[in-house]
Amino acid sequence: MTDMQAVDSPAVWYGGELSKNRDWILQLDAGSRAELEAAAANVRARGISLEDAKKEDFDLPGLAPTLAAARAELGEGRGFVMIRGLPIGDYSADEIGAILWAIGAHLGVGVSQSTDGDRLGHVIDRGATDRYYTAGGEIEPHVDPVDVVGLLCMRSAPEGGASRIISAQAIHNIMLDECPELLEHLYNGYHYSRRAHGGTVTEHRVPVFAKSDGAMQSYLLPMTIRQAEEEGYPLAAAEQAALDKITEIASRPDVYLDMEFQPGDIQFLNNRVIFHARTDYRDDPDPELKRLLLRIWLMMPDWPARAKDMNFIANTDRAGGGFIPDKVAVA
Repeated sequence: MTDMQAVDSPAVWYGGELSKNRDWILQLDAGSRAELEAAAANVRARGISLEDAKKEDFDLPGLAPTLAAARAELGEGRGFVMIRGLPIGDYSADEIGAILWAIGAHLGVGVSQSTDGDRLGHVIDRGATDRYYTAGGEIEPHVDPVDVVGLLCMRSAPEGGASRIISAQAIHNIMLDECPELLEHLYNGYHYSRRAHGGTVTEHRVPVFAKSDGAMQSYLLPMTIRQAEEEGYPLAAAEQAALDKITEIASRPDVYLDMEFQPGDIQFLNNRVIFHARTDYRDDPDPELKRLLLRIWLMMPDWPARAKDMNFIANTDRAGGGFIPDKVAVA
């Protein structure tokens, strides 16, 4: 029997309460925007690629304290922030990418999001079903397999498409109270497929909840659990019921927090403590106007190590995360 105890941390929160305030939004002022523009322009003028650009390449003296506070909130607070006030209509696509990378570099280390080596992912409906960021419509609660994910809204949907975030630790506590027998299956974990990245199913079970250095962490990718089922790792009825319970709790209005993205909004989430999802939406029929988010993946090397077995990536890019691009892949 697993020793399961309620989690008590700032990352335990309930959307019904947080929806009443907006203290999780950081507003960029004119000075901060000017700093970001200048820093991004300087890196591009020097011919530094995003692959090589680091924190010290982006001089942000005025904005740095705000980003440091955001970093602290991600790692030690609720686990999420939104930065608002970037007028994306004033910039080219390359400038926007450099600005997002500048912000990310002051938070962590950017890593590759696929074996293609893309540092800036495009979250858009491409009709694909093997990765969440290439699918359209509603998306179930999950994490991205890195420490922090950042999403910059380029274009919102004409209707729907809210970013739904949920405190994973709040779900843990609710399940401990309502159905501890199902929660135990989440501690035991699931096998994950790695076929979208040319890999095999994980040899070990990846826990949904586990402690490391006394802190509760979470990990959940239902899509790849289903793919592992197709590859010979079927779920027992109780194991599926435990996953279904996560979805049910995450759908409660008092639990989730919905963010209606506006163009220029940048959301950062700590994947160790936050599940994120997406509500269904009506997209624009014009391919050039479809809902589009620019995504960055960040590793936080100075954070405590991930809980044992809480990983399904076999070969990481750098800073202990991301997918190694094919051009430098190893066996």
